[in-house]
Amino acid sequence: MLGQATSAIPSPLYSLYAEKWDYPPFLTTVIFAAYGAVAVIAILCSGALSDRYGRRPVLLAAVLLLLAGLAVFVLATGPAYLVVARMLNGLGIGAIVVVAGAALLDVDPQRAARSGTLTAIAFNVGIAVAALGTATLAQTNLHPLLLPYLADALIALVLLALLAVMREPHPGAGAAPLRIPRPRVPKEIRSRFVFSVIGAGAAWAVLGVCFSLEPSIAAQAANIEGPFFGGVIIAAVTLSAACAQVAGGRYPARTVALTGDTALAVFMLAGIGAFATGNAVVITVAVALQGGAYGLAFGGSLRHLTTHIPAESRGAVMSAFYLFAYGALITPTLLVGIGATLWGGTTIFPFFAVLAALLCLSAVLAERVLGRREGHRAEMRVPAAEVSRMSEID
Repeated sequence: MLGQATSAIPSPLYSLYAEKWDYPPFLTTVIFAAYGAVAVIAILCSGALSDRYGRRPVLLAAVLLLLAGLAVFVLATGPAYLVVARMLNGLGIGAIVVVAGAALLDVDPQRAARSGTLTAIAFNVGIAVAALGTATLAQTNLHPLLLPYLADALIALVLLALLAVMREPHPGAGAAPLRIPRPRVPKEIRSRFVFSVIGAGAAWAVLGVCFSLEPSIAAQAANIEGPFFGGVIIAAVTLSAACAQVAGGRYPARTVALTGDTALAVFMLAGIGAFATGNAVVITVAVALQGGAYGLAFGGSLRHLTTHIPAESRGAVMSAFYLFAYGALITPTLLVGIGATLWGGTTIFPFFAVLAALLCLSAVLAERVLGRREGHRAEMRVPAAEVSRMSEID
């Protein structure tokens, strides 16, 4: 929760930073993209580092990176500081996502499925609480560029103290060789990989725009001043995504992914009309529906892929998956930033919505075409004994 809350704090404040230093929307997306670019590096490397040196040292380093990023935010005197701060936070958050999950599995592997579900909920709740809390401070003009970071830093310091006295949960620390997985996809699962990565990429493209420019675009469309409405938009997306992921976990992954892809395409197109109304309630409902569809599309795609990865290729396949996913997070966000700078956010949003819908539908089409080639093999049923192994991969 701390890691994801830290990632969400700046999102409602981007409009304040842009007004303070008078920089264009494109620079906002660059600041966000810097976070995603370094987070994928941390995700790819931190698991192997924690296998070799232990979970506790890597988590300690990750929290220190969070604190360093928060300090740079507080001391920032220009947009370049924001880029540095987001990069420091991206390294810390990426490591926390991977290593904290591995530590939970070390402590209680028999509850892996439940831990995975609770972790997904905690991620989204952390984002929602941070976005709403920060937006409320900003709306009341109560030191919005200082107090959110200080509150987050106090929680991080408590966590740092707890980590300092925590016993090492990984019994094999110090014995495992240091092996950073190289991206590779075995031929037998490439069709599943293509389907999953297109669906997840479309979902993350929507998420990237939501966390960078959509709050300000929604506020412009609804003619609402102040950052609070932007915080409401972020919270609506993340909380509905959490609910959808919990509900979707009961159904086959392929079905959930296809449902999410289709729903996200429909709701992105419906969002064009919702934004055109200028009604704050209609816009909030529209983005909440998009958030629920995002939760199904990403959660189902990831679960569908991890179910079929050969044991010897897990690291390589997941490395490739996250490289594509973060590419989808960063690239469309930067393109929307360029468009918003040249033509305005409310003008460019419909074009982005159409492209996102087409990407979602291409995932559905890919599954239909590739599924026929493989003879429409039924999704395998997972025995109870395999649940812990499957959840560990997820």
